[in-house]
Amino acid sequence: MKKKEMLVWTAGIVSALAMFAGCGAHSGEKEHAKAMDAWDAGDLVRARALFEKSIRKTSDSTRKANALNSLGLVLWELGETGAAADAFAKSANLSDSFTDAHENLGIALYHAGRRAEAEMALNNIAGDNPKNATAHTLLGYIELEKQAWPTAAAELAKSLAAQPDQPAVLNALALAELNGSGGRDRAIQRLKQLLAAHPEYAPAAFNLAAIYDFHAGDKASSLEWYRKYLRLAGTQGERSAAAAQAIVRLGGNGGGTPQADPSLAAQLMAQGTQLHAAQKYAEAAECYRKAAAADPGQKNAPYNLGLAYYAMKNYSEAALACGDALRIDPQFADARYMLSLSWYQLGKLDDAEREAKILQATDPKRAEEMLRFIAAARKR
Repeated sequence: MKKKEMLVWTAGIVSALAMFAGCGAHSGEKEHAKAMDAWDAGDLVRARALFEKSIRKTSDSTRKANALNSLGLVLWELGETGAAADAFAKSANLSDSFTDAHENLGIALYHAGRRAEAEMALNNIAGDNPKNATAHTLLGYIELEKQAWPTAAAELAKSLAAQPDQPAVLNALALAELNGSGGRDRAIQRLKQLLAAHPEYAPAAFNLAAIYDFHAGDKASSLEWYRKYLRLAGTQGERSAAAAQAIVRLGGNGGGTPQADPSLAAQLMAQGTQLHAAQKYAEAAECYRKAAAADPGQKNAPYNLGLAYYAMKNYSEAALACGDALRIDPQFADARYMLSLSWYQLGKLDDAEREAKILQATDPKRAEEMLRFIAAARKR
């Protein structure tokens, strides 16, 4: 596997950058009002048809531009990225000044893979508003694809100057620095700073592992960060599979690890269970942690550790511990349920829902229970 294939810089971009700016409904046009109602109701196909009808009937350029922008947003939600870009382009052409449609156009063109058009649109946006973080971010990503590292770093730095707290952009900047003038040490430093501020941002952990693996030749550190990535991201997906394979390749699941001591682990588990029953959760957690170290291949120690953290309302650590248990046994239903519940308590409903859906295969009753909780939380 080539080094560049191990690095992740686009993670989170769709969720981070597809936050399109919408325009308000303009009353007075029946089809437009009906289209907005259908859109609000989630009937995207009907909304699309009504917006298209509204556009055909509207002669006023401002109203038509707004309807075209709304149509583009609906098309984006339908997954028709290219058609969305065309609608945004028509909306932008009807305006003498920069509008939401211009920014939406740049975003849609980028995601449609029309890089040259996207670059032109995004440069126009950045020229009109030098503090537009989205435009600079996407321009930075385009430069990364070109392997124009200094230019990429400059654009990403402009984005961060306008909006400092962007984990995905900080992650991308570290990779631009890795391949540019900043070098390996600067990239490692930036990724560690990013993880200190956002300890659950998994792509940065993967990139740290890959840098230590392929650029620094630091086996111990790369193993540590591949394992942390799996704790954060779980066992599903292409990157998780790559991390698991790297751990095996580096000897993390073989002769490079200490000899397991199941007897000691069992003693520590028994002590932890007694302390847990006495509600001495911190002491129980320490026993479970030692048990996991004594016998890394058994799943119950990290699972019990997750239960102890959950009892202490430390839901982030509970999620990480349950993730460790699932790395050992992806079919471990109790750990999957607690992982979903921990994400739920943290307010990370998308993560909770993902785990609950996986749980459906092994424990449908509790999975449906969690999905009901999540659906109710989304309505609040």
